[in-house]
Amino acid sequence: MKNIHISLTEFRNESRVLKQTKSLIDNDVFSQIQILALGAEGFAENETIDEARSLNRIELKTRSWPKSLPFQILKYLEFLLKVILIIRKEKPQVINIHALSLLPIGVLSKKINNHLLVYDAHELETETNGSRGFRQKLSKWLERKLIKHADMTLVVSESIADWYANEYKMPRPPVVLNAPNKRELETNNHFREQLGIREDQVILLYQGGLMAGRGVHLILDAFKARNDDKVVVVFMGYGELEADIKNAANEYDNIYFFPAVPPNIVLEYTSSADMGIHLIQNTCLNHDYCMPNKLFEYAMAGLPVLVSNMKDMSELVLNNNMGTVISDFSVNGINKALDDFLSQDLTFLKANAYRVACENAWEIQEQKMIQTYKDLLRK
Repeated sequence: MKNIHISLTEFRNESRVLKQTKSLIDNDVFSQIQILALGAEGFAENETIDEARSLNRIELKTRSWPKSLPFQILKYLEFLLKVILIIRKEKPQVINIHALSLLPIGVLSKKINNHLLVYDAHELETETNGSRGFRQKLSKWLERKLIKHADMTLVVSESIADWYANEYKMPRPPVVLNAPNKRELETNNHFREQLGIREDQVILLYQGGLMAGRGVHLILDAFKARNDDKVVVVFMGYGELEADIKNAANEYDNIYFFPAVPPNIVLEYTSSADMGIHLIQNTCLNHDYCMPNKLFEYAMAGLPVLVSNMKDMSELVLNNNMGTVISDFSVNGINKALDDFLSQDLTFLKANAYRVACENAWEIQEQKMIQTYKDLLRK
């Protein structure tokens, strides 16, 4: 049985899709899976992931055309046509789409090629920062009209599942959290050994993209304002704000920069910290309902977490006593939360964080997902 997944990205690091497709193959739901994505300069057009999975980046002749709306429509139509032709040739039994913008392609292909359609909503796309005014109204109208044609919808948090059920009066979709695989809890000391951090100092880790909108400057300002060095912050990653972090690290002895490491060893480095921080500003409903992979990565490495006051994240953290929530998205709010951390038993918080990570690990999400596919294919 064949399955095709469609991604409107260049497929550089789509960890969720890779985990999903591997699980579907390993559990004999499908024998062959093909991933269709956008062509990208410097990346192979065709890749073999393993014996059962392949990747095809679709080259668009219109890709270099201007980014104004009329040309974007032409690019979309070229992608649509090429995807439909591939599906027609391959004759898969199930198609997965991984973005709202792909829903029209999925529905059209279903009508033409007579396959099952799975809509995997990676976020609450109609309620993001970029979705405002006419664009938001159009997105909601499109999703409302087309989602009923999907044979199965998957979402990434409990609140998003509730939102879909209430907004579109549809059966509550299954929740498959974006969690990492389970791993044995181990402690490493890379940051102290390589950055010269003292054993008596507590390490707060920011891990991920060093870009605007993720609280990087707020964290920097918070540590610049601290009067002691009981806790230090390590930024591990890459991005446009790397120079700002390096400059701050040169000036302040409680701020450190560490370059990004390969994904296969990232948790080894994560476990070298004492706690993790994940800040998202509550500027849209999608943020309020998010359950990011980063939260579970920290927990799987045994790190209690400092998070902003988003509904699903804060409930998980507080209900399981695995960290602290920042009620005030400010320098004072971060430092108050840090001081609260220092007054607690970190060993206890670490144990709770790891327990929650194991209870929600990909092996658990995988079984929920596999069961939904088996139910779908039995219909």
